[in-house]
Amino acid sequence: MERHDAIVIGAGLNGLTAAATLARAGLGVLVLDRNAAPGGLSASHEIAPGFRLPRYLLGAGGLPARLVADLDLARHGLRFVRAEGGVTLFPDGRHHAGYRDGAVHRREIARFSRRDADAWTRYRRDMLRAARLLRPRLETAAELPVTRGFKALKARLGLADGLAAMEAGRLRDTLDLWTLSAAEFLDTYFESDIVKVHLAAAAMMGGTLGPLSPGSAGRLLTPWLATGGDAAGGAPDILLPHGGSAALTATLVAVIEAHGGRLRMEAEVTDVAMKDRKARGVILANGEEIAAGAVLSGLDLKRSFLSLFQWKDLPQGLVGRVGRFRMKGATAKINLALDGTPEFPALPEGCPALAGGLRLAGSMDGMQRAFDDWRAHMPPRDPLIEVLIPSLSDATIAPAGCHVLSALVQYVPQTLHDGAWTAERRDALGDLVVARLEAASPGLAGRIVARDVVLAADLENEIGLTAGDIAHGEATLDQMFVNRPLPGTGGYDTPVRNFYVCSPSAHPGPLMPGQAGANAAARVLALHRKRG
Repeated sequence: MERHDAIVIGAGLNGLTAAATLARAGLGVLVLDRNAAPGGLSASHEIAPGFRLPRYLLGAGGLPARLVADLDLARHGLRFVRAEGGVTLFPDGRHHAGYRDGAVHRREIARFSRRDADAWTRYRRDMLRAARLLRPRLETAAELPVTRGFKALKARLGLADGLAAMEAGRLRDTLDLWTLSAAEFLDTYFESDIVKVHLAAAAMMGGTLGPLSPGSAGRLLTPWLATGGDAAGGAPDILLPHGGSAALTATLVAVIEAHGGRLRMEAEVTDVAMKDRKARGVILANGEEIAAGAVLSGLDLKRSFLSLFQWKDLPQGLVGRVGRFRMKGATAKINLALDGTPEFPALPEGCPALAGGLRLAGSMDGMQRAFDDWRAHMPPRDPLIEVLIPSLSDATIAPAGCHVLSALVQYVPQTLHDGAWTAERRDALGDLVVARLEAASPGLAGRIVARDVVLAADLENEIGLTAGDIAHGEATLDQMFVNRPLPGTGGYDTPVRNFYVCSPSAHPGPLMPGQAGANAAARVLALHRKRG
């Protein structure tokens, strides 16, 4: 029987990161995936000849800088394009752009409020402080309060010392960030609705909270986790892989293969092989069995347990606990191939911030109404839309003079209250988004040479993502940190020995791309060394 030190199920970003980490440490690694090409959610898709973009996600951002360095991705050819912080367009024609340069960014804010331009320095300082406090806790497993041992005790004491050393004001700000709504939190800094909606709209994308939902303020922190610098700077920049998601995927595959690992595509895992209640390998759809000392699942939590195991073989109560893990689709994706450059008359000519993305938003109350429609399972009437035109920064992904456009549509329910997502309703959603784009970029509709509308059900049916939840589970506070993937776990070990979860269903979820895979691999390596 074929045997490997570790098998990784799923060739998505986290699965490939886990496999690359293990292979670089000298373990024999095999990656198995049911699809024809690696990449998972970030897999590159050719919407028309010569037009390539990720089909399911807005765009493939970079891995955290630490992972890029640890995996030596630059030596394998990966390069990044640094883009400005993006633009929000409003229905009345006004816009708010984000710039990396602090002076330029404050001048941009001053167009709406001089007071807010001054407040930006304080806001950025507080976001950087919170990110520096949180980042180390995302790069490792979340320590459980009941965990024993000197290392766990030291970690808890370090956290306690850090909290005790905080000034009362900073401690209050930290608590506010994780308990207030995004609207309430931003009200403590800014007066301009334009400034507040610009920041809130970016934070709500991909989540299952509205800007008025308690706890949604924590989502404002996400873009700051990948940035650094002092408080005098501007908006966080955006790193895009040169060559798109295909380049990032290809580089990770190159690292795995350079260190002796293997990938097998169109190799669907149907079961985890068990012996003495321990995972001993996997069984493929063709009946082939492959043994391994460790099995890591890059699938979401529900797929990892409810589809890969005989339920009778699982510890008592585990099926129910996994079933209670909330996964909800909240987005749709519209992909366009354009035979020309889209123009946005409301923006200054050559606006550099456009390369970082474009959001079509209205008011805070309007975003909340869209969220309320989603909760009621209603088709979106005025959704929040985020647009990326990656070919503005990377000409290699579209024919000369042409472009690809990705539109992530927020607050689109997986199921509707009055029936199914028919072909007519799918087309209506695509028409709605194109109409919103046409209003912002006159003539865009006439430049479309191909269109692709992707719903949550497509993600579930095509790549096996439960409910089409791109976060691999709601990223609300009760399902994060020590409660992710299950209450009281906060790590990658599972109740089945030798079986680990390395997808964003595990800590830190979607907050840092690839980090769950790297953390799970670090845990497997630690146990491997301990067992000799």
